[in-house]
Amino acid sequence: MDPQLHKIAFAGLGAMGYGMAAHLARSGFSVTGFDVYQPALDRFVQEIKGASAAKTPREAVQDVDFFICMVANSLQVTPLLFDHETGAVTGLKKNASIIICSTVAPAYIEDIQRMLRENERSDIQLIDSPVSGGAARAADGTLSIFASGSKSHLEHAHPILECMSGQLYKIPGGLGGGSKAKLIHQIFAGINIAMASEAMGLAAVAGLDTKEVFESLRKSEASSWMFENRVPHMLDPGLGRYSAMTIIAKDVGIITQTSREHKFPLPLLSTAKQLYQSAISAGWGSEDDCVLVRLYLPPSQPDLVARQVGGTSNPSTNVSTDPPHNITWKTIHDIMLAVHTASITEAMSFCEYLGIDTGLMYDIVSHAAGTSKAFEDSFRGMKKKEWRIEGLEWGAEVGDKLAKAVDDVYPLRYPLFLGSAALQEFWRQGKGS
Repeated sequence: MDPQLHKIAFAGLGAMGYGMAAHLARSGFSVTGFDVYQPALDRFVQEIKGASAAKTPREAVQDVDFFICMVANSLQVTPLLFDHETGAVTGLKKNASIIICSTVAPAYIEDIQRMLRENERSDIQLIDSPVSGGAARAADGTLSIFASGSKSHLEHAHPILECMSGQLYKIPGGLGGGSKAKLIHQIFAGINIAMASEAMGLAAVAGLDTKEVFESLRKSEASSWMFENRVPHMLDPGLGRYSAMTIIAKDVGIITQTSREHKFPLPLLSTAKQLYQSAISAGWGSEDDCVLVRLYLPPSQPDLVARQVGGTSNPSTNVSTDPPHNITWKTIHDIMLAVHTASITEAMSFCEYLGIDTGLMYDIVSHAAGTSKAFEDSFRGMKKKEWRIEGLEWGAEVGDKLAKAVDDVYPLRYPLFLGSAALQEFWRQGKGS
């Protein structure tokens, strides 16, 4: 496909969407942008040579071949496509393609297909194509993309999807498969982000050198990509925002809603969801998701993780000193490892239930932000036992160490939301003392 021969309309010029649209334009595609936020449109036209802007979605799609949707959620997608006065669907030419890159529920993709039929636009080629990777990877065209749809539609859109991606996964099973794969990945991401806060909050409250704890944990088998990525922002708040709390909270909300529709239990992720909701209720939604750690800290010491770099500050007044606690980085290691192990049970069981190939899912997660050393080490053994912990030779030992860690932390009166939920899962499977 010669980029100059195909026109693209791109809706949603937020942190990731702007980078995606800009990269397509710089790669030679003709791109017309649309966003409800006028400064984003102005910036797009001013900074990107050859880019243009439209006042409405319908205006944006005039004579284009592809319409890419990268807005925040399904509540924004519906009017973007189907509004009677400004919606894009009416303005799209025959056999044009709509590529949904927003993270939405798999069932919503089916709703879009139904609404296209109701609007007598079955000719439109619909592609379900959520993305992952953040603003930096969006800007340099190295996103992970989970694309699904008919084979012919995917082949037609391949050059555009390939241009935006570093890892392009074509998910079998038709429309909705891409969204299902993205949701499974986000189970790991949602749990791992919250676990990073639970771990570092414990280190700070226990009076440990938080920098030293981080360095020890990131080199251990209890580490995760999210832990290594998010904790530096806790240690040094001056690094700025990496990803807003509302983003992961939205994704986790979609997953738990989907699990409720299927009556499929996701206890660890549901626990993480309550943490994200609490953080947003506290007014932290626009802040970096690493500020979740504040939920674990005394209200008077929200920066305790940063202050404990070097172990120079006094431990939290919440710490019990009679008897003195015996928390070390290894205690935190045992909690993290168990949580990551238990997360494999629920995420991969749900993956199998939704009909996503588990081997493909391993490839996706192990090369993306949801990965952890436990995932890579434990996947094959747990798969042999239908995602049960008994598939691991060391499963009982991990459970025993988790139980001891929970007991050791108890005198601190420190909340182990995820650690306690993981212990319940180990007990449910007959592992752990």
